[in-house]
Amino acid sequence: MNAKERILAHFREKLAGGLGFVEVPEWGEPDIPFKIYFKSATNPRTQERLAKLFNDQKPIEASVEALIIRALDEKGEPLFKMSDKTEIMNESDIDVIIKVIGEINNYQKIEVDSLGN
Repeated sequence: MNAKERILAHFREKLAGGLGFVEVPEWGEPDIPFKIYFKSATNPRTQERLAKLFNDQKPIEASVEALIIRALDEKGEPLFKMSDKTEIMNESDIDVIIKVIGEINNYQKIEVDSLGN
């Protein structure tokens, strides 16, 4: 396998892998936090678009778009549509959205084998 094939295979593996999740107590019910699922990889074009928004001094818009793009339900279906963007930007707690996106970006799947079980 040459270098390009290895790079592409690695990305395909990440996309095909299971879903991670973060818990969002602010959006849940008492004692039952809301779960947002996501894939560990994103399309490089998507990453570039979000980076451009950050570089253009639009961190709130970038965070909301990242949430819309990355947030999935437990079946892997999108929780939001891009048409939800303006409403979410204007009528939500952006601090929670930024926290959620930070957790998604820093998420590391813990393998059972790494725990010594």
